[in-house]
Amino acid sequence: MGFLIFGIAFLGLLYLHFFLAHRAWMAIRGRQSLEVDMGYVRMENYFSHSFRRKVKQWLETLPRLQSAPAGVRVYDHGHERIYVTGEAQYPGGRTEREMVVSEGGFSCGANCDFRNEVMVRGDGEVGEGTSLQAIAADGALRLGEGVTVRRWADAVGRLTIGANTTIHSRATSRTAIEFLAGASAQSLFAPEIVTEGRNDQGAGLSLWPSGMVQVPHSGGGREQQESGYDAAKLFSMGGGTYLYEGDLVVKGPLHLRAPLVVRGHFSCGKESLLEGDVKAHGKITVGPASVVKGNLVAGGDLILSPEVYFRALLQAGGEMRLSFGVRGLRDGLPVAAHATRVVTVESNVVIYGKVSSAERVVAVSTPMAWLQASQARA
Repeated sequence: MGFLIFGIAFLGLLYLHFFLAHRAWMAIRGRQSLEVDMGYVRMENYFSHSFRRKVKQWLETLPRLQSAPAGVRVYDHGHERIYVTGEAQYPGGRTEREMVVSEGGFSCGANCDFRNEVMVRGDGEVGEGTSLQAIAADGALRLGEGVTVRRWADAVGRLTIGANTTIHSRATSRTAIEFLAGASAQSLFAPEIVTEGRNDQGAGLSLWPSGMVQVPHSGGGREQQESGYDAAKLFSMGGGTYLYEGDLVVKGPLHLRAPLVVRGHFSCGKESLLEGDVKAHGKITVGPASVVKGNLVAGGDLILSPEVYFRALLQAGGEMRLSFGVRGLRDGLPVAAHATRVVTVESNVVIYGKVSSAERVVAVSTPMAWLQASQARA
C-alpha cells in the first residue's frame, strides 16, 4: 500500500514538469496548423502583393452598403469600411480613417492623413507633408516632400520618393525608384534605383594602370612592401582562398586575383580591380574608380569611394557609404547592399537591385567639392 502511494505521488510530481506543455497541447488539439507563407522571404514586394490579393477577395465577398454617396461604393469590413471610387482626389489637410481603393488615379493635397491603406489602380500623387499607413499603385507613384509612410510603399511603375520623405518599411517598384536627398527607408528594391543628379556621361571602366600590386604575389619585393602589402603575412587556406594576417592597407591600385580573408582592416587605392571575394574582420574601404567583381563582407564599416563599380553583394556589420557616382550593375541578376547600421547613399548613384539596412537607408546630397572634382575629371 505504501509503495502504491509513493508511485502515485512520484507520477504526480513527474506530471507537474509537463503540466504547462500538456495544457497548451490541449488548447490547440484538433486545430489545423497554418502553413508558413514562404513568399514573405522570397518576394521583396510581399506586403503589397498580399494586400492586393486581400482587397480583391474582400470586394468579392464583403457586403456592400447601400447608403453610400454617389460614385462611391462602400463595403463593410467589420471594424472598418472600404471606400471604392472611380478616381480619388483629396484636398489638402483631409483626414481619412477608412481604407481607400481608387479604380483610377489618386491625388491628395498637402498635409493629409490616411489612417488606413490606400490602393490605386492608376497613377498616384501624394502631396507634401502627408502621412499614410501604406500605399500600393498599379501605375507610377510620386511621394512629395516630407511625406511619412508608416509601413510600406509599392508601385508597378516608377516610384519617386521625395526629399525628406520617410518610409518606415520597404519601398518597392517593378520599374524604378528615384530616391531624392533627405529621403529614407528601411529597404529599397527595384530593377533600377537612382539618386538625384544622375549623370552617365563618361561612365565606363578605365584601363588598369601599370605597376598594380598583385595579390596573391609570389615575389613580395620591396615595391610591394612599400605599397602596404607584405607577402609574408599572406597564407594559403586551400581551395584557392588566402588569409592575410593583420591590416591590409594598399596605398596604390590593387589587383586581387583570389578570395581573401583579412584579419583586420582592408583598403585599396584608386583604380583597383578586385576579382575575388573579400571578407575583413574590420573596415573595408575601396578606392575611387575601382571595379569590384567579388563579394565584400566587412565586420565593421564598408565604404565605396566615388565612381566605384560593384557587381555582386555588399555586407557591412557597421555602417555603409555608397559615394558619388557608384554603380551597382550585374548582367542577369540584381546586386544587393546591406548593412547592420545606416546605409548612406550619395548623389548620382545607380543600383540595379536592392539596398537595405537594419536601421535605415538615407539619401544625401554629395558635397560640392566632389561634384567639382568629378566635373574636372570629365
